[in-house]
Amino acid sequence: MACHHRVRLWIVFTALLVIAGCTKVDPVPESNVVVLPSDEMESDLPVIDGILEPGEWDQADLYFFEDESELFLLHDDDHLYLAIRAVSDEMISANVFLASEENIAILHTSAALGTAVYQPAGNTWQKTRDFEWCCRSTIDNASTRAMREAFYHTDNWLGINTYNGTENELEYMIRLTGAEEFLAVNFLRVNNIVNKQVWPIGINDGPAQQTIGGFPDTMDFLPKNWQKLEEVPIN
Repeated sequence: MACHHRVRLWIVFTALLVIAGCTKVDPVPESNVVVLPSDEMESDLPVIDGILEPGEWDQADLYFFEDESELFLLHDDDHLYLAIRAVSDEMISANVFLASEENIAILHTSAALGTAVYQPAGNTWQKTRDFEWCCRSTIDNASTRAMREAFYHTDNWLGINTYNGTENELEYMIRLTGAEEFLAVNFLRVNNIVNKQVWPIGINDGPAQQTIGGFPDTMDFLPKNWQKLEEVPIN
């Protein structure tokens, strides 16, 4: 039954990515000798493997979504670390929104990883970079680690797709440039994509709006209503 359940979820996630414009093929790694960025970090920092191990996020500040799902946040000089643990055991996908004065980056995790970018255009925000999906593999080996490493170096963040790790948990390591000012997060359950959980609770702009079928070319963002990054605890 668990195998059949995962097959059905894979079909649903693949359909969602196709609807959103998933047409790119994962790059073939040039080498199987891999050192992921997380392997080089200090031992007391989270390992980005999609599993929230006991004690791993104890140093982070704990926040809550409206349904009491948990959000963990901390950062050091170079990276923001973020994790989600949903209250139910259902598989989840998520978007992390990072805003600077010049753009908003959307870091998406579901059956694949991808980044979209919006820039201000009058009273709205215009999409200037669409998602190019990567790292769909359901196994963890040298080849898929090389893909994640390449993705980290091009997109400046690292995650694990939702078919690896724990179904209701996600982890991110995001390289900061220093220009980022505001943060918002949402997640949804693959079996209930309409019921989106949003943080900070109470915001009603882009992160809270329905985007079934993919993110539109223009969106309404009010990042000054989001979390200030300078208030996230420093490790």
